[in-house]
Amino acid sequence: MKVDKKVQEALELAIKARKNAYADLTKVKVGAAIKIKGHDEIYSGCNVEYIVTGISTCAERNALGNIVTHKGKPELEFVVVTSNTEPALYPCGVCLQAMAEFCQSDLKIYIADDTQVIDQTTFKDLMPHQYSELPKVKSE
Repeated sequence: MKVDKKVQEALELAIKARKNAYADLTKVKVGAAIKIKGHDEIYSGCNVEYIVTGISTCAERNALGNIVTHKGKPELEFVVVTSNTEPALYPCGVCLQAMAEFCQSDLKIYIADDTQVIDQTTFKDLMPHQYSELPKVKSE
């Protein structure tokens, strides 16, 4: 799939991050790169697995943490996710919910294998019913 120059740059950063993933248990390595609106920088992250799997973190959430650390609350422009798996992995529900804090429903999400983007989707297609605010409790 042909992508523009900025998406290709993000893919290269995601691949580089993926190579640093700490995944001794599953061997599944994921890299993510996120571009935020109004800035040229692209922020990346990789998955980090721990022996207690419940405290492991996904590449997308690590990239989001990297952005918040350096820029504060962002508005996401696009996300690239790459994995060393067949089929290529899409963001999990937890990562999508984390992205919901910082994106519009039309956020583009690019999915890549080891070398290239193979699919483009949108946030709303992957998570049409995210929590965007605390629900109001009905009085009894």
